[in-house]
Amino acid sequence: MQSRIFGTRTDATHRKSRKRLITFIAAGAALAGLGVAGTVAVDSAGAATTATIVDTGGATLSHRTAGKTGALGVTFGFETNTLAGGPYTNQSNLIQNYPLYSVGTAGTTKFWDDYVEELVTAGVDFVAVDTRGYVPGSAIPNSGGDPRELPQLVDAINRGGYAGKLKIAAFDDTPASMTDKKNQVKHNTGGYTPLFDMADKTGAGEGGYQYLWDNDLKAFYQAVPDSMLYKVNGQALVYLWSDNSFAFTNQGNGNSAAMLSYVRSQAQSTFGENPYFNVDQSWVKNDSAVSSVANSQNSWFGVPSPTYTNTTLNGVTTGATVPSFHFVAGTSNMIIDPNHGNTLVSNLQATINAADSITLVEGFTDWSEGAALWRTENQPYSTTGRDYPSQDLNIMRRYSNTPFPTTLTVQAETADAVNDTTTGNAYGVYRTDNLDVQTTTDTNGGWNVGSTASGEWQQWNEVPMQGTTDLKIRVATPNAGAQIRFVIDGVAGPTITVPNTGGWQTWQTIDAGTFQFNTGTYHTVQLQQVYGGQNINWWQGLHLS
Repeated sequence: MQSRIFGTRTDATHRKSRKRLITFIAAGAALAGLGVAGTVAVDSAGAATTATIVDTGGATLSHRTAGKTGALGVTFGFETNTLAGGPYTNQSNLIQNYPLYSVGTAGTTKFWDDYVEELVTAGVDFVAVDTRGYVPGSAIPNSGGDPRELPQLVDAINRGGYAGKLKIAAFDDTPASMTDKKNQVKHNTGGYTPLFDMADKTGAGEGGYQYLWDNDLKAFYQAVPDSMLYKVNGQALVYLWSDNSFAFTNQGNGNSAAMLSYVRSQAQSTFGENPYFNVDQSWVKNDSAVSSVANSQNSWFGVPSPTYTNTTLNGVTTGATVPSFHFVAGTSNMIIDPNHGNTLVSNLQATINAADSITLVEGFTDWSEGAALWRTENQPYSTTGRDYPSQDLNIMRRYSNTPFPTTLTVQAETADAVNDTTTGNAYGVYRTDNLDVQTTTDTNGGWNVGSTASGEWQQWNEVPMQGTTDLKIRVATPNAGAQIRFVIDGVAGPTITVPNTGGWQTWQTIDAGTFQFNTGTYHTVQLQQVYGGQNINWWQGLHLS
């Protein structure tokens, strides 16, 4: 994309403006107290030779304890309003944690592209999609949680190059998939009255196994290939929410256990899959026979407490927790304070670092109850309940199985803070602040930052990098002389002269300097456009030693 200020520049204009800017940058660096590491030209292969920059700063933060190997996952609702990017309304409840990603008119394909990248950034082992079944013969989607939509998630994982990095589990919202769908089919009403009868296997009365299997989990297995299923000891993980008496009846006398046994036999005979059932504690409480069919159980969390639980069944302890919660409407006053991220940190300390086999965190997209973990809009804490957009993703990654990735990839459009010289997003996609973001045609798709101008920068907070780390950046420009540099914890890396790559969407990965960090540290990373006129897709930190 052409520079939004200069357009296509002549060589003379380029030389004049570059001379003025170099003077400006040198003065600015001196005022900021930054060490100037020098200017480095990159050859046509993207290589540059520079001295290693030593950064003794950064923060030391808590993270997963070595030797704690339990899995970490998140629930993920895909209700109609979530997929559409709003409206974000839930009765009179105050909605705070709006997402950074603005769906706009991009549609569901881009929705899944963004949130797959966010899930991978968070380092989770699996995403537990919130399935709610569908009414037979209905159009897709049949309201939120229709498992027939899940091929879009699978496609996004493949499109982004994340196959093998992100697995999928089911989180069945049983009152919705069973009671509500049964009442839609039989009574054209929906809701939880009449109750779902667990003793009715065929659906002749107020029950029917088809609501959990044929119209829900069967569609989940049809949508998600075996290679993408998250498995525990070779069994595909399936969470089942409550079967309590607000939505169900006749749960005891082996009735609930019989339904689970039926679903397992159908999954095995139809797909060769043996579900690993993690059930809400109500299943075992209401029917003790469930303990011989289910593999493990969870006790969810309470509002305002307990904000996490550790529950054991069949010798397996699993955790459940939440980063925050806010539902205040009518007579309801349900709040868990995020406390600047400290609530999530404390809860993960008490589950992941307590050696729970699996920890499930509610709820990646749960904006309606103030529990969303996604990147929030770039607004103050008083608006979002988060100190910066990627705060929850970063906390989750700290307690993932890879708190310090060997290869850390950061998308340019995801910056936590920006300095942009013009008001508004020139392309009107991805985010609604001043950062100029456009759709990219680079490998794996996604977005890039465009229309960069001299003096602009993007910043990311609490970035995990340790030891000797080689920085690389993915750039595109038809110009000669564009320049960038990284400033990390106030320590300036080399100024890199970007080569002419041949076009605004002709991409090249170039070296951007090598840094030495202390072990186990997290950093403030600023990417500066010393001299604008380049597009930026992503940057990487490659841990060398």
